[in-house]
Amino acid sequence: MAEMIDDELLVEQFSRGDESVFDRIVERYSADVGALANRLLGWPGEVEDVSQEVFLAAYLGLKRFRCKCSLKSWLFTITINKCRSHRRKQLLRLRTFSRAADKAPSPPAQTAHENPVDVETFNRIRSAVAALPAKYREPVVLRYLQELPTDEIGQILGISQNALHVRLSRARKHLKGNLNQQIER
Repeated sequence: MAEMIDDELLVEQFSRGDESVFDRIVERYSADVGALANRLLGWPGEVEDVSQEVFLAAYLGLKRFRCKCSLKSWLFTITINKCRSHRRKQLLRLRTFSRAADKAPSPPAQTAHENPVDVETFNRIRSAVAALPAKYREPVVLRYLQELPTDEIGQILGISQNALHVRLSRARKHLKGNLNQQIER
C-alpha cells in the first residue's frame, strides 16, 4: 500500500511539471516491464526496444493517469499492448518478406552445475507457453511467471474474473496437451 501512495506522489509531482521523477518510475519498474515483455514475446531479443516503447508511452500519457489502478498495473497494460503490436508487426514482416525461418533463440548456456534435463524441461515449457494464443499466453505469464493476483490481472487485461479463470483453465489444458505431445515424441 505504501508503494501505491508513493506512486501517486510521483505521478502528482510529474503532473506539476517535475519530469525528473520519471527517472525514479523507470528505475522502479524497468525490471518488471522487461521481464513481462520478455515472457510475452517468447524470449526474443527485442525486449529492450519494447521496454523503451512502453516507457515512452508512459511518459507521454502519465499526466492523464488518474491512479485508478496501481502504476505497475498501468505499465503492465501498456506493456501487453506494445507486445501485441510488436508481435503483429513481426508477423506482417514475416508474411511480407516470406521468411518462415524459426527465430527461436538458442538454449541458455549451461554451466557446470546445471543438469541438461533441467534445460530441456525449461525449453519445452518455454516453447509451450510461447505457442499459446495471446489470449491464453498473457494470463499465464501474468499469473504464473509474474505472480500477479487475479484481480489485478483482470484489470490489466480488461476482462472479468470469470473470463480470466476460464482462460487460465483453457491455457493449462493447452499446455498439458502440448507438453504431453512433446514427451511422447
